[in-house]
Amino acid sequence: MTGLPRQLQTLGELVRRHAEGNDLPRHVPHVRLADALARGDDPLHLIPYFADLGRRIDNLEDLLAACTDPGEEEIQAFRVDEGVAVFLAVDGLWALFTR
Repeated sequence: MTGLPRQLQTLGELVRRHAEGNDLPRHVPHVRLADALARGDDPLHLIPYFADLGRRIDNLEDLLAACTDPGEEEIQAFRVDEGVAVFLAVDGLWALFTR
């Protein structure tokens, strides 16, 4: 028996579930990955961070893989309906990267 593909949660659902009684973020910037790559930066400064590590980011899959690497202890990434949500645990900041 094959099950239906797992539906992705929305960014709002993820953030509410992740907050677990803590304050919800006031603002989660939405960033087109193509724009961030063209500028060479983003609100969380992940593009230059990964570039400094020699990790090339060309698309959302690359970003998700880089953020979920076992060596990245303070960056969490989640696939959501809208794109890839990234959480910086040390700062409590979120950003949503879209196509």
